[in-house]
Amino acid sequence: MTTSQQWAARASASARLDPRTVDAVVLDTDGVLTNARALRSTAWQDTLNAYLAQYAHVTGRPRPRRAVSAGRVGSLTGLLEQDTAAALLQAQGRLANLAEQHLGPSGEDLLDLLVRHANHRFLELLRSEGVRARSGAGRLLFDLRAAGIRTAALSTGRHSEQLLRSAGLMDLLEARVDAADAEHYRLAGPPEPAMYRLALKRLHSGPGRAALLTDTPAGLAAGAWAGFGRLVAVAGDDAFWEGPEPAVPGPDAVVVQPPVR
Repeated sequence: MTTSQQWAARASASARLDPRTVDAVVLDTDGVLTNARALRSTAWQDTLNAYLAQYAHVTGRPRPRRAVSAGRVGSLTGLLEQDTAAALLQAQGRLANLAEQHLGPSGEDLLDLLVRHANHRFLELLRSEGVRARSGAGRLLFDLRAAGIRTAALSTGRHSEQLLRSAGLMDLLEARVDAADAEHYRLAGPPEPAMYRLALKRLHSGPGRAALLTDTPAGLAAGAWAGFGRLVAVAGDDAFWEGPEPAVPGPDAVVVQPPVR
């Protein structure tokens, strides 16, 4: 059975978590707990626009037409930052090594430049617009804690602590993992399982008794690869979901079964 078949078999629109079978839950910071996925998407779209404008200026060619929808950009933010940059360039038919011929920096350096631009723009948006918890996110974390289920927030971007504090959720979580951890430990991002395994390690939990709540297909694939016993697909705040499997509409649709006394 392939990885995609494994997560499709375990992903379900049924979203009841039972403390008799679940000890730990990992939740996506950007799209499940908060509405930050939209901010990251805007930051990357602005970065892509700036790159395309510069490409057209330097080469004297017409500016390429954007080939990536807003929804697709949002799903790409579920990848690590350099992977997001590379995917956006590839979607435009402008691979990093091709861009090098016209814009100067090496392919790797170009990806770093795009990542820095996107992070700078994201922080600007975070300061000007703020971030909020998704409907039901706080209640879900309270219910999980009351049931004795440990929780960790996972983000493939940076600044997850700022996001969670801004949304008022930081103190409701036992652990978090983000792009800074991936860089420090040299971990690959989704659909590789390394970041999810680190989250489980910080929760002192084995994967078989852990659940993953994610709003990206790459996250589901990584969770299946990591061996999570339960996978729950959660549609984005704009109800966008590009995966073929069923998704619950948001964290307020996830029910924690009371522990048996």
